Amino acid sequence: MTASPARLLLALALSTLAAGIADIKVTPVVAAGQVLASFAAPEAFTDDAREVVKSGVPLTFMYDVELRRPSTIWLDRTVGMATVSAKVKFDSLTSTFQVTKDQDGHTTWSKSTGKEEEMRNWITAFDSVPIKPDEPLEPNAEYYVRVRLDARPHLKFSFWPWGRNDAAGRADFTFIR
Repeated sequence: MTASPARLLLALALSTLAAGIADIKVTPVVAAGQVLASFAAPEAFTDDAREVVKSGVPLTFMYDVELRRPSTIWLDRTVGMATVSAKVKFDSLTSTFQVTKDQDGHTTWSKSTGKEEEMRNWITAFDSVPIKPDEPLEPNAEYYVRVRLDARPHLKFSFWPWGRNDAAGRADFTFIR
């Protein structure tokens, strides 16, 4: 039995998509009814990202952090979300990297360094990002935190016609009260 051209194209697109997405390691913590998410995506800073930064073009890693409740019947429900970003700009005159972190449109942190490894750690990791639920969490219920990364400018061309992320990760937990 031979595979149809449409099936081959779909398989190629899915394998290309899966091969291009880096993993984000996500750690959720629940305290006082609030969910905090820490995450890191060290593999997201690729050689292409390094070239963009070294060229002097600002590179932004935008992270969508979602608190979701799984559903067996329908789509999973988003209970809360936050958007954080890390932007790096290289100053070739001083050989320093200026990194700025924003949360929900407000600058929360800014620092400069001359060390590339330090800059890479700053833009690929966030600690204790608060995700305020739209409603109180239900005791003994299953939830998960999903984090998706979108790099700007885009670092890779994709034949995939819909939006795609440069990295993604998820961590499940049970809210126990």
